[in-house]
Amino acid sequence: MRRPPVRQFRIRCRARDRGSVTTEMAVFVTPVLILLAMFVVFCGRAAAAKIDVNAIAAAAARSAADAATPATARTAASQAAAAMAAGKPWTCTTATDTAAFRRGGSVTVNVACVIRLDDLGVSGLGATRTVRGSATAPIDIYREGT
Repeated sequence: MRRPPVRQFRIRCRARDRGSVTTEMAVFVTPVLILLAMFVVFCGRAAAAKIDVNAIAAAAARSAADAATPATARTAASQAAAAMAAGKPWTCTTATDTAAFRRGGSVTVNVACVIRLDDLGVSGLGATRTVRGSATAPIDIYREGT
């Protein structure tokens, strides 16, 4: 029995394996890249939601700082937060701290918005996430009233 030379054997083996790496890349790497892209989109949407909630808190704090009394400050803060979140499918609640509500004092508004994960780009999940934001606004020392 005569054996083929080693050189011819290597050439035949390489010819049979040709294209296998391309198939592995298509089958295994492509789904991983798609999942990675989806994760990046989710993280971006979550960061945007956090920025939006902080903007809602800032608007509510500015509105509360312009109010005449602590009671109207709480009302103004909740109305401002509701107006800022009006175009979004979120449920937001506010808590207004008016302990330092006086000339030269400050008012702090904490906002908590319940956001469905479907709104963040992850469809098929019925879960929710609570995003919190806080803002403090100074009260003008030259204002009338308090």
